[in-house]
Amino acid sequence: MGDPDSPTVSVSLSGPTDIPAVLNRASIDYVSVHDRRVLAIYQTAIFNVTTDPAQISNAQTLTIECWETPIQSHADDRSKQELVQDFTDVFDSVEGN
Repeated sequence: MGDPDSPTVSVSLSGPTDIPAVLNRASIDYVSVHDRRVLAIYQTAIFNVTTDPAQISNAQTLTIECWETPIQSHADDRSKQELVQDFTDVFDSVEGN
């Protein structure tokens, strides 16, 4: 489903983090795919979030890819890379919580 030109970033967290709990606190909708993957909807863009080797509920390293950009009526001038950065900032804001 992903675009070969989609930016993918790795995020290292300071400690084990419950990713669904972070998404819930940030009011970001998501769908659990399995114990190491969720699809998150952020500003109408779809992000594939995976972890390895830990489960998504106890992750310390994430791989995040922007699968789909925002729908046209919600789009602005930000690039996919900027969207990914905005999305990863959600996890930076919970460091230490």
